Formats: sequence, C-alpha cells, structure tokens
Amino acid sequence: MTGLHYMALFSLLMGGGFLAGAGYLFWQSRPFQHGMECPATVIDIASRRDEDGRSELYAPVVRFVAHNGREVTITGAVFSRPCPYKIGQTVTVEYPARAPEQGRIKGEYRLMRTAFGITGGVITAIGLIVGVIAFSNG
Repeated sequence: MTGLHYMALFSLLMGGGFLAGAGYLFWQSRPFQHGMECPATVIDIASRRDEDGRSELYAPVVRFVAHNGREVTITGAVFSRPCPYKIGQTVTVEYPARAPEQGRIKGEYRLMRTAFGITGGVITAIGLIVGVIAFSNG
C-alpha cells in the first residue's frame, strides 16, 4: 500500500468519526416522547474549567415553570467560551412531561451537530476522492 492508500483510509476513518459524532448529537437532540416546551429565563451563568484547566467555559442556568406548576432549574449541557446567553434572556426549553428536571435548552446542540456533520462530510469526500485516485493508479 502506498501513502495515498493510507491517506484515503485515514481520511475515511476520520470523516466517519465526525459523521458518527454528528449522528450522536442529532440523536441526543431528538424531541422527547410526550415532551413539553415552554419559555425559560436565564438566571445565572455556570462556569467550569476546560480539560487543561487553563480557561473558563460557561453555560446558562435557566428556570422555568413546568406544566404541573413546579418551578424547575436546569443548567445547559454545552459549556463554551464566550457564553452565548445573557442573564435575563428568554430561551425555549423542552422536557419530558413526567420529568421536567431532565429538560434541555432547545437547539443547544445545533451548531455543534452542523459543524461535525460538515467536517465529517468534507473529510469523507476527500478520502473517497483520494481513494479512487490511489486505487485507480494501482
């Protein structure tokens, strides 16, 4: 096998990994069965250190009133820098009717899912093109 063969294989594996990541994020953000939606207010910004411990990442803390009248507070699942939310901002949350505390901010994974999908598609296409060239040249 030549270097082009290895490059094609590596690109296909990397592209497949990104596409699998996009699929997982899509699966994670699918609507809840018997789910509810309602407005929520950002009441705080949670912070944590990144894996290196060098910088702070932020996620919104939101409060909403569930359909049963109970007030629920949740923290967004995606920590980023800078935080795309401001205290007092209104967002939409979705939650399972029987477990409002498992709610999430609607559309929170959209940007990450799109980035993983596009990156995976481009890398996979490059791998396919390089693979066709490598295997047609022997």
